Amino acid sequence: MYKLKYLPLAQKDLRDIINYIADNLKAPKAAMDLVDALERSIQRLQRFPFSCRVYQPIEPLEDEYRTLTVKNYLVFYVVTEHEVEIRRIVYAMMDIKNIIK
Repeated sequence: MYKLKYLPLAQKDLRDIINYIADNLKAPKAAMDLVDALERSIQRLQRFPFSCRVYQPIEPLEDEYRTLTVKNYLVFYVVTEHEVEIRRIVYAMMDIKNIIK
């Protein structure tokens, strides 16, 4: 089983998303529901890290990113020898090519 590792930028993404939904949209329950859905989906990556599609950027990246879709969000991650590194969590409608570099 692979170990999960959240990089600091992914942790910040998650905090920002939750704060936006809870505070700006005034929907704390929706924020917690999203956290639960993200946690369940990301935990599955420990057993099946290669189950999600490979991200195909316009310009090649140093690492092979994969994307996991959870509700309206994309979780970008990289599989290493023993870990699944969660690199970014972003709203799916954002300009991804300018975020994942």
